[in-house]
Amino acid sequence: MTDSELIVASKNDPAAFRELYDRWADRLLAYFYRRVFDAEVAADLLAETFAVAYERRARFRDVGKPGGAWLYGIAGKELSHWFRSQEVERRAVRRLGIEVPALDDESIARIEALADAESQREALADALRQMPGGDREAVELRVVGELPYAEIAARLDCSENTARQRVHRGLARLNNLMQMEATS
Repeated sequence: MTDSELIVASKNDPAAFRELYDRWADRLLAYFYRRVFDAEVAADLLAETFAVAYERRARFRDVGKPGGAWLYGIAGKELSHWFRSQEVERRAVRRLGIEVPALDDESIARIEALADAESQREALADALRQMPGGDREAVELRVVGELPYAEIAARLDCSENTARQRVHRGLARLNNLMQMEATS
């Protein structure tokens, strides 16, 4: 069965959804890991993606597009939500004193191997070196330093809106450079 046929069949047969999961889980896990470089977050995003897909499978319409594209669309939205909310969630977890169970070393190694993490790290370092200094600094302050936009603005001597634009522009440029690296 095609992915689309599995999604449609899963409306009445949950086993069909399990087959879809088995077919796509490793690829989506690698997709997430390449973007967040954190095995636990990648595993959480994978789980959330399939939970959303399962909930929405009844609304899926086979219009001739691959079912995998539908899953990647959900995955992209989940990743976007995560990036926007990670700081808020981290603060809430700390405030509530919740301990999130850690993945074991074997699971982390498996995810990293699946995602070919070492080559991704090298590609990321190369892409960062190619970026103009201002964009690179804005991205590093936000992503590596995990600083709030107000502090980034102070360090870059600009308004908070300008800091947001620089980070957004830098991340877009970094994404383009990484995609160019992947296709070369």
